[in-house]
Amino acid sequence: MRRLSFFLLLAIALSSCTATRLPGHRFSGAIQREVANSAVFGKAFTGFVLMDPASGKVLADVNGDHYFTPASNTKILTLYTCLRVLGDSMPGMIWSRDERSVTLAPVGDPTFLHPLFQAWQPVMADLLHVPQDQAIIVDTGNYNILPLGPGWAWDDADSDYSAERTGFPMYGNTKWLFAAGPDSLDIEPGYWKQYLQRSDRVSGDTTLRVRQSGDNTVVYTSGAPVDTAFEAWLPVRESAAYLRLLLEDTLHRKLTWGTVRDSFGMVRYSCPVDTVYRRMMHQSDNFIAEQLLLVASGVRTGFSQLNQDAVIRWMLDSVWNDLPQRPRWVDGSGLSRYNLVSPRDLSVVLKRLWDEQPHERLFSLFPAGGVSGTIAGLYPGKNGKPYVFAKTGSMSGVYCLSGFLRTERGKILIFSFMNNNFTGSNKPLKAEIQRILEFIRDNN
Repeated sequence: MRRLSFFLLLAIALSSCTATRLPGHRFSGAIQREVANSAVFGKAFTGFVLMDPASGKVLADVNGDHYFTPASNTKILTLYTCLRVLGDSMPGMIWSRDERSVTLAPVGDPTFLHPLFQAWQPVMADLLHVPQDQAIIVDTGNYNILPLGPGWAWDDADSDYSAERTGFPMYGNTKWLFAAGPDSLDIEPGYWKQYLQRSDRVSGDTTLRVRQSGDNTVVYTSGAPVDTAFEAWLPVRESAAYLRLLLEDTLHRKLTWGTVRDSFGMVRYSCPVDTVYRRMMHQSDNFIAEQLLLVASGVRTGFSQLNQDAVIRWMLDSVWNDLPQRPRWVDGSGLSRYNLVSPRDLSVVLKRLWDEQPHERLFSLFPAGGVSGTIAGLYPGKNGKPYVFAKTGSMSGVYCLSGFLRTERGKILIFSFMNNNFTGSNKPLKAEIQRILEFIRDNN
């Protein structure tokens, strides 16, 4: 009877918008039981950790030491690595010059010619000012990178969120397809126009259909007027093979390619790093995450080598050698299902971020509930004031949310929800997480 009364009071507290704050020990116990006994979480494999970063005390732990597929929660690991390794500006290119030539060595910079970073193109500006009687030499000897990460799904290969990795990315390693008129499409950069084809309409089919072949040919059909708002981003397949042609077309001049460098020259920087981090975290940009990890690996070696695996090993063996569970970490984005991380690990990484970085900077880099990024429509605060600053992680059968929570009293807590092995929509999980987070906010 006493046990029944406790859970009745708990249910009332959890359902009330003006819940009465519970004492610390009762609060921790209530949260732990509510997560562990949730019928919604019971339809998945759920892990949860709640931590007070001020004391390092774990307030609640449900399966916190178990491994989960993190999906884009992996980007928290990538963010920490970059914040530790990179300075305040993004390395853009290694630049050497003499009276006869300019020699470039790429460093993996994801912003080069990227349409979202048009305001920061100093490398391109420099290249455009190289006199025609000076040769431009591109030295690509510091990288040999597999274009797709280990464990990436093959059927994602033609999706913009699965753009290829390379030491010298251009235009985000994508091409932009858009409506050119009521009955036609166009494509940018202009180099790809030669690969754009229109196919005959299928009788009775009024749907716009676009497909891309392995050689980057884009074929479209339309039996109805093209929506003027139509646009699509397509990944460049085998981007390294098209690198020379694409850059020469952009610069309108021939280039020399090869491994010719005997010194590394000076680093030319492109844009503020937080601009890039914010894109990665708010929009969960996989391409940027992959490239950032390459850039970080280059900084670690003086740009003699761009190698994701090397910087991952360094982080796990040196910086994070004391994590509660050693993660299996294989890419920068979280596209791979080979990644395995525990909620305890993520909580410790988040605590180190909290201890090492200005707090307002972190709040700006993480999406804010009800306000920005992938949680702009989720976890809203009262009166439009966000209380959740967290990174999502979603793929089939996976939904994770890890980050920071500000309570009604202004206290900051760290949390990590990880849900794996469910079928169907993740909407019930989101609603249940919101219910729990609101209770934490109102009772601590």
